[in-house]
Amino acid sequence: WGTKLMKNILSILLLTTTFISAQVASDYTYTGAEATALAGAVVANPGNTTSLFHNPAGIAELDGLSLTSGQSNLYGLSYIPLRFIGCSWKSPWFGTIGLSSIQSSVEYLSTELSKEISISFSNGFYLLNDKNSKFMVGYSVNFMDWNLGHSAGVSGDASDGLDLGSVNAVGVDFGIQAVLREKHRVGVFIKNINSPTIGRGNSNQYLPRRMNVGIAYFPYPRLMTSLVAERLLGDSQLQIKSGIQYSINEIITLRFGLQSNPNRFGLGIVLRMNPAIIEYSLLTHPVLSATHNMSIGFSL
Repeated sequence: WGTKLMKNILSILLLTTTFISAQVASDYTYTGAEATALAGAVVANPGNTTSLFHNPAGIAELDGLSLTSGQSNLYGLSYIPLRFIGCSWKSPWFGTIGLSSIQSSVEYLSTELSKEISISFSNGFYLLNDKNSKFMVGYSVNFMDWNLGHSAGVSGDASDGLDLGSVNAVGVDFGIQAVLREKHRVGVFIKNINSPTIGRGNSNQYLPRRMNVGIAYFPYPRLMTSLVAERLLGDSQLQIKSGIQYSINEIITLRFGLQSNPNRFGLGIVLRMNPAIIEYSLLTHPVLSATHNMSIGFSL
């Protein structure tokens, strides 16, 4: 019992640290089964619906209507859920349009300590699309709200605590992708390129800006390797992420990923049963339990 309690306390402390450095859980860099399995090495990967969360330029490659939805319990803890949903469709006028939402919360002893939601509008389109090469540009406008719940109060269980209110912000993300002969891909993604702030008065502060730069290579059509460098702008710390994806056949695809600083390991499997896509993945943590993700999508 004591070990479990210490684990729960450590989980909340680590999540609080994440909030201080990243402010909103919508900046979680492993949203979706693909990003979880490949340890975040997705910025240059072929477009799919989860590109809405990692590089909106990728959705330019999507035709028709696509939908994805899933949930993770961060670090295997049921009281730290992360839910997401996204859809995209080809516009007859200007590229591909996408709508998405990410919601997370922190609950402890049946009390909601924090609740966050991000609702995004995305657009991805081609600047170049010929037989040998492609160049795509995309952007997302994110409407973010953070509800802080109640203070502990005299009773200590928040039943008579003060309502701490909520804060909100609007962030803009920008991404590009370039493809050469369907074998070589390069991607760049900048989170919060408009330097949004959150909070009021003395508590007002800038949301961190993040840059991901990566490459992906297809030695042959069923095998993809990817490598990504990720850094918070203004911070000297650099994360290196890599992944391998192999399609055994038209139905089954396997994924494997590694990350440094901290060292993490991911793996996953995809089942394609047109029009449905079922995905499962997990990502380890150097201290806490692994994060599992289950997603389901449709492509019409």
